[in-house]
Amino acid sequence: MKAAILLASASIAGCGDDAAPDSGPDAGGVDAALPADASVPDADGEDAGDGGSTDAAPDQGVDAAPERPCDGPPGLYVDAACQRLARDLAAYDPQFWLWSDGTDKERYIALPEGATIDASRPDGWVFPVGTRVYKTFLLEGVRLETRYFEKVREDEGIGAWEMRTYAWNEAQDRAVEVTEGATDVLGTGHDIPAVALCAHCHAGGGQPDVLLGFSALQLNHSGSALSLDGLNAAGVLAPPVSPAQADIPSTDPTVRAALGYLHANCGHCHGGFVPRAGLELFVRSGLPSLEETGVYRSAVGRPSAWTAPGATLRVAPGDPDGSTLTRRMGMRGSAQMPPLATERIDPTGLEAVRAWIAALPVGG
Repeated sequence: MKAAILLASASIAGCGDDAAPDSGPDAGGVDAALPADASVPDADGEDAGDGGSTDAAPDQGVDAAPERPCDGPPGLYVDAACQRLARDLAAYDPQFWLWSDGTDKERYIALPEGATIDASRPDGWVFPVGTRVYKTFLLEGVRLETRYFEKVREDEGIGAWEMRTYAWNEAQDRAVEVTEGATDVLGTGHDIPAVALCAHCHAGGGQPDVLLGFSALQLNHSGSALSLDGLNAAGVLAPPVSPAQADIPSTDPTVRAALGYLHANCGHCHGGFVPRAGLELFVRSGLPSLEETGVYRSAVGRPSAWTAPGATLRVAPGDPDGSTLTRRMGMRGSAQMPPLATERIDPTGLEAVRAWIAALPVGG
């Protein structure tokens, strides 16, 4: 029997782009086939462990009335205050983050009991029907938006998933579903895109079954409650995926930072079977060297269809200013990259890519 994960109470504050059996009211009805060590502490700092809190109300001879669930994303919180997570959820954190104008994110996934993920394509996992995924955007600890994806039919791709977006209220005890998007949520600069825009990033690309941050390369690190090693050990991946293969093909931290950033922020469009504009920024598994990556083959020294004064190559070795890749990353407007869901330049990501380009040998 596959290992399970149990989450008890925890507060959290999600398109772009992070339980053991229980018959109680918080159980959520399903058990995720996920590693047991991925549990998180509850709201009181106690580890949920094998069943959460052991405190019980005095027995009055009648069943207590069930608590009203959170008025928000289905299956995320189990209490009216929207603080206690459903127990079948597992927290995870991608190795390389999607830039979302400086917001923080919290991510959770739930798999049906006993289910496995089809990992026969290491870079194209196919998830079982009933998979639920949540991503919440926060700013200074305040929840702004939660994106909720659920796989509802046997297939792969965006047509097999239901996608919803919720905007949180100021009291943080209710989230209202929005379909047409919203601007400057709770007085911040955070915008919620219209649900129809989800397809721009999630309809194919580098990973065909919608989920972008839950993948072999993204979970191949020790900084996440859920890891590639843990999924392999729990038998969730069929077949298992080799961590040695699901990695950036370089030990150079400059190369890793740049290619990881491009993978997470650009690979969902510039990836897959037909990368947009012939530019592949998705890092595939099993590549022996940087020179074998799509990033290197399709960008380094390659002419760009979009040009600017002094910049005609996608990546001009040794010349970040002369590279259209960094030019477009460093602008906002009609030619910006990424083209959606960001109004601010990511200084850290831009500097990571610039440093890699600067280190590339000229004429090499």
